[in-house]
Amino acid sequence: MPTEPPDPEPVSPGFGRRRFFLVGAVAAAGLGTGLGLLSEGDGRPVNRHGAAAPGTAAARARYLQIVAHEDDDLLFMTPDLSESLRAGSPHLTVYLSAGESKAGVPPDTHDVNAYVADRETGVRTAYALMLGVRDRWRRETLTVGALRLLSYTLADRPDIRLVFLLVPDGRDPRASLGWHTLGRLWSATGHADVCGWTQAPEGSPYRRCLSREDVLTALTGLIQSFRPTVVRSQDTAPDERYSADHPDHIAAAHFAAEAVRRHAARHPEQPLLQVNYRDYNIRNLAVNLADADNRYKRRVFAAYSAHDYRISAENPHWDAYEARMVYRWPRGTGFTAADAVYAVGAGRLLVWRRAGGRWSAPRSLGDPGGPLAPAVAAAGPVVLGLRTDTGEVVAYDRRGWRSLGRPDPKKVRNQAGTPVAVADGSGTVAAFVRNGRGGVSARFLGPGGWSPRWTDLPGVDLNQVVSPQQKKRHHRYGDVQDGLSAVVTDDGLIELFAATRSQILWWRQRAPGRPLVFAGPLPVAGAIAPLAAEAVGGRVEVMFREPWTGRTLAISRLMTSNVWDATVPVRAAAHLDGEAPVVGVLPPTRLIGVPAPLPDGTQVCAIGADGRLHVAPGSAVRKAAWRAIGR
Repeated sequence: MPTEPPDPEPVSPGFGRRRFFLVGAVAAAGLGTGLGLLSEGDGRPVNRHGAAAPGTAAARARYLQIVAHEDDDLLFMTPDLSESLRAGSPHLTVYLSAGESKAGVPPDTHDVNAYVADRETGVRTAYALMLGVRDRWRRETLTVGALRLLSYTLADRPDIRLVFLLVPDGRDPRASLGWHTLGRLWSATGHADVCGWTQAPEGSPYRRCLSREDVLTALTGLIQSFRPTVVRSQDTAPDERYSADHPDHIAAAHFAAEAVRRHAARHPEQPLLQVNYRDYNIRNLAVNLADADNRYKRRVFAAYSAHDYRISAENPHWDAYEARMVYRWPRGTGFTAADAVYAVGAGRLLVWRRAGGRWSAPRSLGDPGGPLAPAVAAAGPVVLGLRTDTGEVVAYDRRGWRSLGRPDPKKVRNQAGTPVAVADGSGTVAAFVRNGRGGVSARFLGPGGWSPRWTDLPGVDLNQVVSPQQKKRHHRYGDVQDGLSAVVTDDGLIELFAATRSQILWWRQRAPGRPLVFAGPLPVAGAIAPLAAEAVGGRVEVMFREPWTGRTLAISRLMTSNVWDATVPVRAAAHLDGEAPVVGVLPPTRLIGVPAPLPDGTQVCAIGADGRLHVAPGSAVRKAAWRAIGR
């Protein structure tokens, strides 16, 4: 990827024996703290003004963000973005759309090219603020194949780069392809003659007619050159129960996923961990950022919006976006099995295996014919995942892949969440998934094989949500959120918990091998999904974060009782956004998802942003107990 000469431009303790005790309340998992210094790799602090020391875990972790507009990373991926920036890791962010919208379209009198430049200036200012360095950038032209791309590199942190493809904004009626250029390009499969002119001044080296393949060539070329370990992108399947998403967001997410898939096909040895973020519809969910993170995110967005005249009262939702950050597919803690840890890299299933006390390097188990969502669940002899292209739940065992079908009828789009799974006392594996209608569906694997179809669990009001989307206003949905949690009691009975925006719902088995019955809501005022549940020491306990306050609370009961005790604060819980709460010693590196113990409790395992497996003894009480598998 040659670079042409730059143009000069200044520019609570005791809950559960399987938990691992946390030292402090630092989100080293990379899910939001607002701290300026993090301890990495060898324990030395990383100065927020500089890059991480070579060889440390932070230097190994390389983040690629692919978004539609110049503020999408600030609104929907922060505080994850700000935390990983300040950890000292290299970052490359690609903005597919020029973001001009209707600037310069009468009655608006603003110059469209000046507005595009202003938005670029705004995001550069925000990045410099997050890093605590001078807002001085070098403008460069990157050459990827036959494409020339606008790029900016931060002078004081040359491992931070922003790239702009300048595809016309989806709401620009002047675009050569009309409305929704990015979406039209994504849909133009097999039509190489379909292209859209970039939003750049006449005579600019960045003005050209981009085709679908041009966009994918640019993205795959940048992935090949930058070699990220983590790819952050937007939502390919926005939740239809809530506010509609911008078509550019959806198209950008599809382009990112396809580019990752193509790169992985050519470079299967390179693990690529993917994180997808929900966009506009987060405003319909409870606030899940703590006050400090909310204030910091507002400050960052204010640095950007000072350069964007359209950030005004015309959109009343900016405050809502600043107070939230939600993953499309939270990972949960179901990714460990007996002597095995599973993860998804570039849509393929990966496994690390333990034999004789030693862990292997990751091995790819492939995919079921299409890309997997980033979260998987292991139980008994199977690993379960979700195909993002078809909405099918799929199962992997020693015989290979098998489709378990969609939990939704054909008329419902690919809206399901990722499955959770446990094995009861009879050895029956129960799989649960939040379906596209807002309820919970279940399927069981017994001695005779899988039950013939998905069945809906009782107790969910499927008329609770009326979609605000114009085309969906006649539809009714349940309010169950992603991030279910299932446990098995000492009697071998399954209990399942699911959060709505106002309740925690509870199901339980009466006997092993039998379906679950609805046991009612828990006596809590509300919970932020995902949940964390355990059945240990004769008690069942559920840990969750409280809406609006972000406090971590726990509620528990004796397994022999149906009466739940009052909620109590968990003071030693990690401050996490987007994932289930955890209590324990987190490794001195940033994680993708949260740690989980092996079934035998001997070790705790986590997937690092550096693409490596990190393990610690189950009894670990110090960060130094963690070690990374692989070089």
